[in-house]
Amino acid sequence: MLLLAHVGYTVVGGWAAQRLRLKNTVDFRLLAVMAVLPDIIDRTLFLFIIPDAQSGRLIAHTLAFQLALLTALVVIRRGFWIYGLASLMHLALDSQTLAASQALWPLLGSGLENVQIGGGEAPGAGQSFGERVLDRLEVDGSNYTSLDLIDILFEVGGLLLLTAFAISTRIFERHHLLSLLLRGTASRRR
Repeated sequence: MLLLAHVGYTVVGGWAAQRLRLKNTVDFRLLAVMAVLPDIIDRTLFLFIIPDAQSGRLIAHTLAFQLALLTALVVIRRGFWIYGLASLMHLALDSQTLAASQALWPLLGSGLENVQIGGGEAPGAGQSFGERVLDRLEVDGSNYTSLDLIDILFEVGGLLLLTAFAISTRIFERHHLLSLLLRGTASRRR
């Protein structure tokens, strides 16, 4: 999970859409959560629920899941499309390290091994639940110690975008920060 990249690019994209006269007010708190929703879902499944999972990128890291989520959000309320796009943006940012067979599942094969379930020795297989969770936390944590240059550049870009957002919306001022934390709104600088 590239937390700063996912949140930074998505929040600033939502902020730009709002500035371009988006009809609905954007809740930036929800936008930030939706930006990392695929990791929240898949890491929870990997750590606690699916014993045969091979990694922390499973079903929520597929285009099929993202399109179903976007459709469900639009059906719930037409103005929620931006939150579906926030989650879809996650998939776009992860695309450099995501196999096509997973991203386009089930189009390139409907087997669960294409979404990293089964098809090999899962981390922590044959251990108790607690030991399996600890082993998987270690496996998942090791992904962050081996970031490559592209990942680092994405993270720095996300940080810079969040910094620009904070300065432009003046969230360092108490009432602007409270507005963001309590209502999810950010005003633009005057």
